[in-house]
Amino acid sequence: MSTPAHILSICIASYGDDVSTLLNELEHCEKGNIPNKWSFEIIISDQHPEKHPMSSYWEEKINCRYIQRTTKGRSANRNGLSQLASGEFLLFLDADSLPSSTEFLTNYCNEAEHADVVIGGTAYLPGYKTKELRVRVGKQKEEIKATVRMQQPFASFSAFNFLIRKTLFDKIQFSEDIVQYGHEDTLFGLELKYRNAKITHINNPAFHMGIDTGADFMNKTTAAVDELAQLIAKGKIDEDVKLFKAYRLIQKSGFHWAFKATNWFWGKALKKGLADGFLPVMFFDVYKLLRLCSHSIKIGRRMP
Repeated sequence: MSTPAHILSICIASYGDDVSTLLNELEHCEKGNIPNKWSFEIIISDQHPEKHPMSSYWEEKINCRYIQRTTKGRSANRNGLSQLASGEFLLFLDADSLPSSTEFLTNYCNEAEHADVVIGGTAYLPGYKTKELRVRVGKQKEEIKATVRMQQPFASFSAFNFLIRKTLFDKIQFSEDIVQYGHEDTLFGLELKYRNAKITHINNPAFHMGIDTGADFMNKTTAAVDELAQLIAKGKIDEDVKLFKAYRLIQKSGFHWAFKATNWFWGKALKKGLADGFLPVMFFDVYKLLRLCSHSIKIGRRMP
């Protein structure tokens, strides 16, 4: 039997997650119509302090590698996965993802050699927790066809489900300065743009299954906006980021004080109204903009 010409390393960053369903679906995908000379490895990097009780079973049944890491932060976890990978292509999947088709791996293999980065997209399982704010926001902002995403290929980069050449990833990596919930995806997407990476979007989504409660999602959103304010001040963000672009327009208009005051009076009420499901999704962007305007940011120059 000939030696496979390409190895696809499937990299799953976890924090105590039960990835059994994801692994089973990937196993089904491997049995599909995979192009010749492709092989796969699956690596799970778990930052939880306790070994997952299913880890030995996963390694035996699915033939994957399970690693416990002491590093902190999603960036460090993903960077560590690349160090463990032996493939020339890396497929990063979040632990709460689920392939939407048995052709999932086949589709990536067919596109891998033609680009530096291939983004499959995000979807939400029909009928699954549809009333939750996280799903309502996700369906509007993330469940987007490839033809639309290709119009601005570097915008709103998400590490949820994407393939990248290992040589390119190792040159960029995720910023380990961001340890809490933040914009490591945003910085990574900007680095791809600055390096003129060849990026393509395809309709090969993974379902997002780990749906936060409204309160948890809004807390994470608040933390992410606050992190964005710090990154702007450090000169690490440009106007490809829509929220920053809107902030700049307000700042230049001289009405920044009015938005800041509005946030002071109404920010908490908006946050609670969204978390409790009383407000339409359009107020989600309003809340983020008001929250960003609550910061008086001296915008730094982007450093090379």
